[in-house]
Amino acid sequence: MSLNIKSTLVNSEFLQLQEANNFVKAAYKELMTMAYEAKTWVVGTPAVGSVEDFLSIFQSSPPSGMRAECSIESAFLPISPGNLITILMEPSQWPSLLPNIVLEGSSHAPTGVFQWLDDDNSRTFYAMVDAEFQLPTPFVPTRKFRFLRCLKMIPPGVWVIVDLSEDYFIHTPYSTMKNRRRPSGIIIRTHGDSCEVIWIESVEVDACLDQNNIFLSMVNSNLAFCAKRWVSTFLQRLKRSVSSFTNLKIPVDHQAQAVMLKLTDCMEMIYFNCVSEAPSAYRWDIISDQGVRILWDKAMYNSHTLGCNTFVGLTSFRVPVKPLRVFNFLVKRKLELQWPSLLNAEEPEEVIKLVAEDDSNCITLHRKVVPQNESTERYEYILQEASKEEFCSFVISSPITQSHINAAFSSGMITKHLKPSGFAIMPDGSEGLESDASLVTIAVQQDLDAAETSRAIEAMRNVIIAMIKEIKEEDAKYIVKAAH
Repeated sequence: MSLNIKSTLVNSEFLQLQEANNFVKAAYKELMTMAYEAKTWVVGTPAVGSVEDFLSIFQSSPPSGMRAECSIESAFLPISPGNLITILMEPSQWPSLLPNIVLEGSSHAPTGVFQWLDDDNSRTFYAMVDAEFQLPTPFVPTRKFRFLRCLKMIPPGVWVIVDLSEDYFIHTPYSTMKNRRRPSGIIIRTHGDSCEVIWIESVEVDACLDQNNIFLSMVNSNLAFCAKRWVSTFLQRLKRSVSSFTNLKIPVDHQAQAVMLKLTDCMEMIYFNCVSEAPSAYRWDIISDQGVRILWDKAMYNSHTLGCNTFVGLTSFRVPVKPLRVFNFLVKRKLELQWPSLLNAEEPEEVIKLVAEDDSNCITLHRKVVPQNESTERYEYILQEASKEEFCSFVISSPITQSHINAAFSSGMITKHLKPSGFAIMPDGSEGLESDASLVTIAVQQDLDAAETSRAIEAMRNVIIAMIKEIKEEDAKYIVKAAH
């Protein structure tokens, strides 16, 4: 530590800084030790001085009412270390990149004694991060964290990102965050044009979940927020980012792929925000939460149709059918389920199809002709994305206007006036897409001219119940057929 820093700080601050540096060193050692003991490619533990007292704090039992979760996953990711590090050090990007896990993310430069932490000759960087993680269901509380994130280059070509909750540092103000990140993070090394990672999640979280909650087993078995889920989701999003067109029936330019990804990014973020246990209060009002949750969309109030309001009905339910089967059924039937008016009309034409190389992600734009009068007609569009991975698959779609399509493809203007409905499909078991049962979250948005809130609640609840009944009846037919 330089003499300049010593002279800048008073004695009490200097002692706090020493303590903070020791906590960071201990967290770094703890992370590398976990990777080493898991028999990954880490070949030893770092010498960081005498930090045993700090290590013992990390290894202590969680407080009453809390429980510890720890998981490690190694993987190759088709992204350069530099690009991966940029994403991981920019939490504001996380909700768009990983919308089915990250509800909110932000960061700021460290303040107080944190700004004087050892930088190891400018090879170490720090950020204070606020993040909120979720399962896409109203039945599981979100997890909020505030933590110091430290990026450190060790030997050339190897980096480590270490997280540690702010409240480990005794000098920090009392934290309102109930959940804690124990030493967690990502160890990264170069592998050609890609990278190899060791992802470590270690947290203390609230253990209180109702015994009748259908997500109890998924959460208690550490599948809900484990390192493998983070890696699987990240890998899926990287595959999605290099999707290519297999059908193109409308004129577009070279930016079309980026436009389609941005449109569906927006659609996903709206959907996953509204199905969260804690949807944004700036956009959503929860007007009923009895089995089926009903939201009022404040952002859409009178925005398109005077006298109408946009409501969302949503809930989660369990079906004793493999997630892959549920996903395939919903991909085939999604347009019919969401747009029953199509049942007696001409099938909408698929005009754009953007597909990942392994078919795990498919984005489509459908178009149908709607007569306005005897001499004129207009187009209506439906944007849909179907994404398949072992922890959380989804099928989401939204109507989108001709003017918004034109603005997106001509000038790159991405509308936020989307009304996504859809399904998130999670495994009720440890076998991913081949688990014996599925946990499904359904959300449907509709414009209603109901003058009374009670009428809107009843209407949306009936829509959700009817759709769940149809899905369960279809799955029951499948179970009987499979048994024979």
